[in-house]
Amino acid sequence: MTRLFFSVLLFSLLFHSSPLEAQKYPQKASPFDEIRWKGDQPEVRIDDTWYSPLSVDGVEVGKIIETCEKRWRGQVEKRFTEDLMEALSLMNHRCGDKITLRLKNLENGKVGVLKDVPNTSDKRRKLRNDRNQGSGSPSPLRKAPAELTRDQVLSEIEFFKAALRDQFAYLHLKGIDLDPTIDAEIRSRFSTGLPEKLPTFELATILHKVLMCFGDGHAGARSDLYQPDRVAPYTPFLLGESEAGVVAFLPNRRGFLDPKYPIILEIDGTPIDAVVKKLAPLIADGSPQLKKNRALRSMRSIALWRVVEENPQSQRGFDIEAMKRPFAVKLSSLDGKNTKDLSVTPTQQRPTYGEWPANNSRILSENVGYLRIPQMNGAAVSEIRRWMDRFKKTRGLIVDVRGNGGGSREALITLAGYLVTDDSEPWVGNFAAYRTSKKFSESHLARRFMLPVDSPRWTQDQRKVIKRSMKNFNPEWELPKGFSSWHALVLGKTGHEDEYTYKSPVVLLSDAGCFSATDIFLGALEILPQVTLIGSASSGGSARSQGFSLPVSLIEVRCASMASFRPNGKLYDGNGIEVDEQILPAAEFYTRDGEDRVLKNAIQHFKESKR
Repeated sequence: MTRLFFSVLLFSLLFHSSPLEAQKYPQKASPFDEIRWKGDQPEVRIDDTWYSPLSVDGVEVGKIIETCEKRWRGQVEKRFTEDLMEALSLMNHRCGDKITLRLKNLENGKVGVLKDVPNTSDKRRKLRNDRNQGSGSPSPLRKAPAELTRDQVLSEIEFFKAALRDQFAYLHLKGIDLDPTIDAEIRSRFSTGLPEKLPTFELATILHKVLMCFGDGHAGARSDLYQPDRVAPYTPFLLGESEAGVVAFLPNRRGFLDPKYPIILEIDGTPIDAVVKKLAPLIADGSPQLKKNRALRSMRSIALWRVVEENPQSQRGFDIEAMKRPFAVKLSSLDGKNTKDLSVTPTQQRPTYGEWPANNSRILSENVGYLRIPQMNGAAVSEIRRWMDRFKKTRGLIVDVRGNGGGSREALITLAGYLVTDDSEPWVGNFAAYRTSKKFSESHLARRFMLPVDSPRWTQDQRKVIKRSMKNFNPEWELPKGFSSWHALVLGKTGHEDEYTYKSPVVLLSDAGCFSATDIFLGALEILPQVTLIGSASSGGSARSQGFSLPVSLIEVRCASMASFRPNGKLYDGNGIEVDEQILPAAEFYTRDGEDRVLKNAIQHFKESKR
């Protein structure tokens, strides 16, 4: 591919902290509740007041905007909104979970300072969703109504259906008829039909559950009034899957819920597998590993597994105070011979998983390179460039992307350039097509580094491999009418000045926490003969996710706009990337200094292979 098309902008991060330390300095966070633009200047809302921001943690906003323009030319509004922390790190400044802001009040013109403003991922996520909303996007000053009339509900549902039929790539994937599915969900909740008035969260619940039927792991319906996994109280522990069963461990990773009984068998008298099944209606009907992984993570919310979905009527007016009562868990020893019943007191603080494993990139004692990529972002590109230069003489390379929920494809393109020789042919890592909505331009997949297969921008070598790959490409799902032509992601040398050919074997470490861009990363690199995948299958997702907002309820809907395939014809969604050697972690993996048997097995892989 041309150097211009493949070029990945290199920037230097002046801080290289561990994942645990990085939680103190969040990269995906924002202190702002809303952002709007007046010309080329941002205006921000903090609580109920609008301001013109002058500085963020002492860094002038004008200089931040200059940095965004240099790093992401033509994308200042998007990057200031979504990547503010990353922009500040480029300026040799890291922000914590609380920030000092210097602001000019737009109502009275006074300049003042706000200290200890929460800097959270939730705010950043909402800002990102607001930017990606389509027609029907709410005014910044509007608030979602607490309830809707029957006519409003019916109107919102019609808007929802029309938008999905126009934009949703996987609407016909499973042969699901949208209208009867919505009607069935309404009947399951209201035996006598829609009431005259309906709480907004009820409509969001209905639409979310309908979306989950289609298997799109990126899809969902949410609003300020419907975030069921973020309603206190929470469990004071987290759950993870291991070779011995589901592990209950402390959020600070200092140990298990009970030191001698790490495996959880039941929660509130219900077996864990039954709780997973109970939560299924709220989780995308994707791969088995996606469903279980998301269910285990969702169990943090006590309200979900105590009242959700067996009896929808019980959700109306459930007693939040009752949720705060202690609950019972049944635990087991590692060998399964002994059990223990424990009473657990809920907490108001939502426990978080963070980035795990909390390892740094380094050269292991066995002269094996270890490259840790916890997120697919600009920092990952910098990490690859910095460490690949040090890995030149290692006997092998382990690339650990466990728990990486995705991001951009730049890390894939960067690493791929090191894994082939100068005279190697490029290769196709992904075929996709998008819905031909008026909302989407012809360059809809450009941010996924994809072009139409007949694009004149391909080189002769690229056209040759695309043509050969297309002959062997037999997609497992025949796309219906209403899709674009096929697009391709082609990988190979990028021409970057730091790039060289890494000739030793490569192992990729994967698990069910891998999703979206990380699925593409695994699926594209596993094609190379020197690459082995170890661990467990990724969750499966590649969607070019986009969103729209319902006009009255302000419910935010996200769904896939593209159907994405591996070159072997398998969909990414619903499958994930299988591994060559399946190994589940030991229970101790989820605690600090615990055994990482997946990593140990990867190291052993190089010991047993010929040098």
